[in-house]
Amino acid sequence: MVENKTNNGASVQFDAADKLKSAISFKNSGKFESALMSIDEAIKLQENYVDAWLMKGVILGQWGRCSESLKCYDKILEIDPRCANAWHLKAATFSLQNRYDQAVECEIKAIELEPDNMDLYLRLAAFYQKLKKFDDAQKCYEELLKQKPNNPQIHYLIGIAHGNKGDYQKALESIDQALGLKADFTEALIVKGVLLAKLGRSEEAKLCAEKVLEMKNESEKPKPAQPNLPNYFQKDFSGTQNSTK
Repeated sequence: MVENKTNNGASVQFDAADKLKSAISFKNSGKFESALMSIDEAIKLQENYVDAWLMKGVILGQWGRCSESLKCYDKILEIDPRCANAWHLKAATFSLQNRYDQAVECEIKAIELEPDNMDLYLRLAAFYQKLKKFDDAQKCYEELLKQKPNNPQIHYLIGIAHGNKGDYQKALESIDQALGLKADFTEALIVKGVLLAKLGRSEEAKLCAEKVLEMKNESEKPKPAQPNLPNYFQKDFSGTQNSTK
């Protein structure tokens, strides 16, 4: 009798897994309604099926049904409060609703559970940027730098954080560190030119622009020499004073 129950339980798990597999196939084909139907069937078979709830939350979020998506993540956290992925996805869903304070709270929970996950720090910093909490964003990048001191992208992001605060000299120092680690870091070179111009060093800024053009011509996949510069900073630098704080 016990053996039959065990076999039945295993059979239910396999059936639920098959339903989820079908849901993934439907999702990858863009058939979201069919995917949701398969997920619901999986959950009906196995109510606490965390992977199914995760997938349902992701699909609902992609559809813009954020309130329903959040309920999925809440369900997961009832099942397993230590599911870092649920906290992270909940944060991402809050960000879709421009609810960045709540997104920050959830991302911090995810980081507490996965302190070595660099992507979580990057997401948290992005939320802080949206809230214009540039000091907090910078702290995230500096924490990452402890883990990856020779990562040019992190030095670049620290430079962006300094730039957002109007501290162009410190921003330039961080950007130079990024370029020292990766000489062909085009985005960093572009930002360096912007910073030099803000610091009144127009001739050096011109040299950066020329170097960007040179790199563009040499590249098999050219990058634009003059991107939309405000996209590099949350803050609008127009009309600000040159700063060497």
